[in-house]
Amino acid sequence: MTDVTVVIPTRERPDYLRATLHSILASAAEAAVHGVTTRILVVDDASPTDSTSRLARELGVDYHRILVHDGRNNPASAIAKGVSLVESRFYSVFGDDDIMLPRFIGAHVSALDAGYDVCTTAFVRTDADLRPVREVTLPEAELGDLLAGRITINDGAMTRTELVRDLSWDPDLEQVIFYPIWLELLFQGARFARLMEPLFLYRRHDDNVSDQLDERDAELRTRVREHYRDLVLARDGVLPQPTRAAGASPTAGPKPVVQRPRWRRLAGRLRSSIRPRRPTD
Repeated sequence: MTDVTVVIPTRERPDYLRATLHSILASAAEAAVHGVTTRILVVDDASPTDSTSRLARELGVDYHRILVHDGRNNPASAIAKGVSLVESRFYSVFGDDDIMLPRFIGAHVSALDAGYDVCTTAFVRTDADLRPVREVTLPEAELGDLLAGRITINDGAMTRTELVRDLSWDPDLEQVIFYPIWLELLFQGARFARLMEPLFLYRRHDDNVSDQLDERDAELRTRVREHYRDLVLARDGVLPQPTRAAGASPTAGPKPVVQRPRWRRLAGRLRSSIRPRRPTD
């Protein structure tokens, strides 16, 4: 079995994608030195030309095309499809305009092999030309923070595949597609690691989809958040308080592994009640 699948959702951005794929290939080559095998999977959200498929063939990476575009200006459909095609032990969803540093794959795999279920990392925020702007170190992932609306996990966090096989990746949630996944994993007690070493470049530019959020996005986030607040209250009787995450003291890496019983597969699917209402005329 392949160790890692890197899923790259994209739509007609070959210039960004070329640099991204070269960076992932470099990280995969570095990981291979240590015996880690990687599949790179480009999921093309119905690009209007064949530029994406030609680039995938040129660089020798796997390619899957969604035939009909859903009209959304976000990669949710490609993310959902890509995750459904993962057969490796671990996976990561990586932005088609970001740059993976050589130690990304190997360092994440080491954390998961040490017993963690999800691994997130520090990163460097850059401008459109990849000039560094600042380094960002994420706080530890805590359920209280996510229930308060504070997202402290990279979209591309490397995750143990078996934990999400029965979860629903709902494209109707658009930019919010990762939010219920992280909440469900935290709710079920998955073990999250964070790496203090910056391992990718997060490129900011005029085409960033995350800059085009609106009232609908806020509504979707609220619906997901309130659903999980209700679940936590029903189970625990009290909501966990958010931490002072931004001021948390950094550490040298993931917390030491404590030997615990083998992780059981998450039971059940994400509840259908978090699906958004469709707009009416």
